[in-house]
Amino acid sequence: MSESPPAPPPATADGSAASRRQASRQLLLLARLSFFLVGTLPWWLPFAEAHLPLGPVWVIVDLPFAAICHRLTERTLELGGVSMPLCSRCAGIFAGLALGALICRPRIALKQARIALLGAGLLMVADIVAQDMGWHPMWHWTRLLTGALLGYVAAVALMSAIIRERNLDAG
Repeated sequence: MSESPPAPPPATADGSAASRRQASRQLLLLARLSFFLVGTLPWWLPFAEAHLPLGPVWVIVDLPFAAICHRLTERTLELGGVSMPLCSRCAGIFAGLALGALICRPRIALKQARIALLGAGLLMVADIVAQDMGWHPMWHWTRLLTGALLGYVAAVALMSAIIRERNLDAG
C-alpha cells in the first residue's frame, strides 16, 4: 500500500498577508504600466502612423482622442510629419500621467493631493486665460508644461492613494 504525499502545512496569517501584499504589488505595477502606456500613446502614435500602414487601426485608436480634445490645428504639434491625436495641452497631460506613474514620487496624502491639483489646475487656467485674452501668443511650451504638471500631480496622487489603500509601504 502506497503512502499519500504529506499534506502541505496549514496556511498562516503571515503567509496569507504576504500573498495579498504580493498580489497588491503586482496590481500596482499593472496600474503604473497602464498609465505609462496610455500616457505615451499620443507621443508615439504619430510616428507609427508615419511609418506603418495603420489604415483603419488608426481610426479606431484615434477615436478616444477625438472625443476628449478639440485638436485645433494651430494648437496641435506634429511628430514625424503627422499631427498628434491631441492638442499640446492634452498631450502634456498625457505625458505627465506617464511620468507620474513612472516616477511615483513624492508620495502625497489626500489633503496634499487636493492642494497640488488645485495649484496645477490654477496654473493651467491662468495660461488659458492669458492665451485667450491675447496677453501672450499660443505657446506650445506653456501648454505642454501646464498640462504635464496637472497630469503628473494626478498620477502621483492616484498612485499614492493606491499604495496607501493597499498598505504597500509597509513591508
